[in-house]
Amino acid sequence: MSSLHPLDDSPFGMGIYPSHRTTGDETIRAAQLARDAGIRWTRDEIGWAGLQPTRDEWRWQRFDRAVDTMRAHDIETLGLLCYGAPWAVSLRTADGRPDILSLPDLEAWKDYVAATVEHFRDRVHVWELWNEPNSQTFWHPRPDPKEYARLVVAGAEAAKRADPTCWIVGCNTGDVDPAFHRAVFDEGAWQHIDIIGVHPYRPPHTPEHTDMLGDLLHVADLSAAHGHVKPMWLTEIGIATFPGIDGATEWWAAALLLRFYLTAWSSGLVEKSFWYDFRDDGADPREEQQNFGILRRDWTPKLAYDAYRLMATTLAGYAPNGTYDVGNDMRVLRFRPKDGSGPERLAVWSIGKNMRRPVPAPARADRVRLYKFPAAPVTLDARDGWVRVDVNACPMMMVGE
Repeated sequence: MSSLHPLDDSPFGMGIYPSHRTTGDETIRAAQLARDAGIRWTRDEIGWAGLQPTRDEWRWQRFDRAVDTMRAHDIETLGLLCYGAPWAVSLRTADGRPDILSLPDLEAWKDYVAATVEHFRDRVHVWELWNEPNSQTFWHPRPDPKEYARLVVAGAEAAKRADPTCWIVGCNTGDVDPAFHRAVFDEGAWQHIDIIGVHPYRPPHTPEHTDMLGDLLHVADLSAAHGHVKPMWLTEIGIATFPGIDGATEWWAAALLLRFYLTAWSSGLVEKSFWYDFRDDGADPREEQQNFGILRRDWTPKLAYDAYRLMATTLAGYAPNGTYDVGNDMRVLRFRPKDGSGPERLAVWSIGKNMRRPVPAPARADRVRLYKFPAAPVTLDARDGWVRVDVNACPMMMVGE
C-alpha cells in the first residue's frame, strides 16, 4: 500500500460523469456547482467503446477535457473502465449485434486498460474495473464471478504495468453480494484489488433499518479471511425523487443522502461514497431513472444539493471521532479537526420518532451553532456540556464555538 499514489482523503464523492453526461460549457458548469457543494471526487465512465471505437483508433479529446476541467476545480476522478468494445467481443445479442456487456477478449481488454492508465497516469490515480458485474443488466449472458475475476486479474496487471502506483477498485457490486465477493476473491482477484467497491442501494429505506453496516462488515470479513481488510468505497448509492415505490420526496432523499454518507464514513469501513447522481438524466418526473440527481435537468438544485453542501462544507478538514452513546433511538456522530485545533463538530439525528431532548454539545464548546436543514442556523448556549434541541430523521450539524 505504501507504494501507491497518495489520494485526497475527502470522503465526498459524486457521480458527475462529465465525459458523457455533459457537453461544452455544461462541463464547466457542473464542475463549478460541484466545487461549491464541497464535492472533491467524481466518478467518470471512460468507456471503451467511446474511447477506442476500432482497434486502431483512439479518441481522447472529450475524456481529457472532462478530467482536466474537474481537476481545474479541485475535483479528482475515479476512472471507470468498462464495457466491451464492439470489435473486441464475440457474444451477440438476439438481434445479432456485438454484446458489449459480455466478457471481452482479454488481450484487447488489457491493451485498452494499459493505454488508458498510461494516458492519464499524471491525472487519474484510481481505476474501477467494470460496473455491477453481479447484475444481469451489466454482465451477459449471466453474472459469472469466475469470468469477472479473470477480467480483474488481466485488467489490474495491465494497469499496474502502466502505472505501478495506481489503485484498483474491484467488485463494484450492485447491492451487497457476499456470495459474489467470495467467489471473486477465491478465484484470485483479491490480491489484485486495492479497494473493494460496493453499491448498497436500499430505496426508500434507511441504512440503520436495513443494517447496511452489517452487510458491509460481512464483505470486510471476507476480505480479512483472504489476508486483511481492504479499504471499501461506495462507488454508487442513491435514490430517485419520484412517486414510485422505490422513490422519495425531495426532503426524504436529502435526509437519506446525509444518513448514508455520515453512517458509512463514521463506521471506519468506508473511505469514500459517490452519490448517484449529480444531475437528473431527464425531465419526466414519473420515470425513476431520470430523477436520481441532486440537481434537476435544468441545473436548479434539489434539497439534496443543499444538504450535501451543508455536510461537505461543515466537515471539510474533519475526521470521524467516534460517537456519543445517547440510546438506540438517536445517532450522535463526532468529528474532530484533522489539525487538532478548535472544537469538534457533531451530526445528530433520530432513527425513530421526532423528539425534543438534550444532546451532548461538541466538546470544548460553550456555544453551539446549529444547522438544521433546511431551516436557518441558530446559536444556542451549552449548559454543562449539553444543549436541548428538536431532533428528527434528517441529520443536523452542530458546530462548537
